[in-house]
Amino acid sequence: MSEPLDIEHRDLRSAIEFAVLVAEEANKGKRSLPFPKELRAQFGVARIPTGALGRLRRVIEADDTFRERIAVGAVPELVDPIGILWLQRPTGWEDKVRELLATRAAEERDADLRSALKRAEKRRAAAEQVAIRSQATIVEQQATLDSLREELDLALADLAKAHDAVGEMSSELVDVRNEARHARDREAALRAKLEAAQRGGDAAPVEPAPVASPVDVAELDEIAQAARAIGDRVDALAASFGPAATPSDVQAQPVTEHRRPLRLPGGVIASSRSAAEFLLRTDAAVVIDGYNVAKLGWPAERLEEQRRRLLDGLENVARRYGTDVTVIFDGSTVVGAHADRRRMVRVAYSPEGVSADDVIRDEVRRLPARRAVVVVTNDAEIVRDVRALGANVVPSNALLAAL
Repeated sequence: MSEPLDIEHRDLRSAIEFAVLVAEEANKGKRSLPFPKELRAQFGVARIPTGALGRLRRVIEADDTFRERIAVGAVPELVDPIGILWLQRPTGWEDKVRELLATRAAEERDADLRSALKRAEKRRAAAEQVAIRSQATIVEQQATLDSLREELDLALADLAKAHDAVGEMSSELVDVRNEARHARDREAALRAKLEAAQRGGDAAPVEPAPVASPVDVAELDEIAQAARAIGDRVDALAASFGPAATPSDVQAQPVTEHRRPLRLPGGVIASSRSAAEFLLRTDAAVVIDGYNVAKLGWPAERLEEQRRRLLDGLENVARRYGTDVTVIFDGSTVVGAHADRRRMVRVAYSPEGVSADDVIRDEVRRLPARRAVVVVTNDAEIVRDVRALGANVVPSNALLAAL
């Protein structure tokens, strides 16, 4: 005993639609072809709903006379092979239907495998592109790192030279001060000797004092002049140090970290589409002046449609390149302002009483200085302010061209 035949309703769609069509024509021509009244509900319907196929199938199977009469007109141009066998039901028709169903299932599996293989090929190609772009970014970053290391080495060399110069100046200052102190001691000793000689001369003028000789006086004047010259050298040397010339001050100067804009490839203009595409592929944080771009790109559309189009385009960019994108719009109280679904793109709205321009500036300041930032806008004031903060700037029309 063969297994019961299991045919899904959708496999009999062509035969069921043919039965409805024949009944409708018979009804129009007033022909003597009785048909189940349940078929009337589908007259004039371009395509029978899938949910109605089972009920119509049971109605046709219950009326063998109607089924056998319409089976005569079932031809391959109107009904597929499974439907013809179901209507005509020749000897062994169930086995033939099973064979046809098995063949169709195998063809569908092959089609599914081909589709899956094609999708896998696309994913592989996309992964290769990402790997190539990542490698290019690594090479560029390595070149930037090498350049920074060279600059750091030069700065350290300059700092070492400055320390050496400060040490030499400190030693010279100590020597000059010691020399001045010795000169002052010699001057004081000679003056004391001269005064003692003069007192001795007043008490016994018959024996002139040898200390008060002209040689001693000349030597005293020479030492006084030398002391004054040394004093002048000390003052000049101390003034050359200045308030920040000591080694401790040199070491204590703070090093402030500043953001540096990303370097574009050679020959790429900063305001071009090529620059926008290059920067979108980097790991920089991209901050976009939402309405500045949207109103330029779709001026004839409603505000809500402008937002939707811009966010859809940026969503594709974020998925394709993994770009970190933040879009900032004016006014959180605008009707329909908030996104209607989860996105990879971050969307922010300025609070009431605060412009999106200020939110963009704050966003750039908030990000760490070591993180590259790209701001997209045509607003001249924002361009000036964010460039001062070390951000790259992409014009709105260049981003639209890249999208």
